[in-house]
Amino acid sequence: MIKVLQIGNPILTKKSEDVYNTKNLKVQAIIDNMLDICYKKEKTTGGLSAPQIGINSKICIIRRVDKEEKFLKNKKTISSKLNRRLWEVVINPKVLKIGKNKSFFWEGCLSVNHGKVFGPVKRPSLIKIQYLNREGELKSITAFDFFAHIMQHELDHLKGILFVKYIKDPENLWSSKNLDKYLDKNDEFPDIVS
Repeated sequence: MIKVLQIGNPILTKKSEDVYNTKNLKVQAIIDNMLDICYKKEKTTGGLSAPQIGINSKICIIRRVDKEEKFLKNKKTISSKLNRRLWEVVINPKVLKIGKNKSFFWEGCLSVNHGKVFGPVKRPSLIKIQYLNREGELKSITAFDFFAHIMQHELDHLKGILFVKYIKDPENLWSSKNLDKYLDKNDEFPDIVS
């Protein structure tokens, strides 16, 4: 499997470039490799962007958590075939609208200690983007709440930004092990240190 680059690698801080031919075999191979990682890491990731595998192209995969709840209501488990429909391929995204209201959600990243560090990030609760899918078709999508956070997290990768940039106090960074223990004991996320 292709390795996910880790914080400190200069590729993760570069702005990505537009993709000019979505049907190019190299572009399709990049997408397939990214999807393979998402399928294998489905329990720990909400998405992946091309810079995370060393490619500075505007391609990201976003987990459709908005659709996931509907699927789970109808099925006890998500089959692998259905699971593949829960990942949106987003190429050359452009932000059409961003909400004024903001919310905190706890985020992690496969490029920050392999997804084992989390922290609270404040972002707009609504975002609408326009993008190309892997077939080159123009699409748009509006995301709210947690889904909006996932989308913005992945779009940030294309601008060379990791989520830890938004966390000013290091006391707000938690290892997944310690955060799980806290959640088990308290049934809610820790207070945010300001």
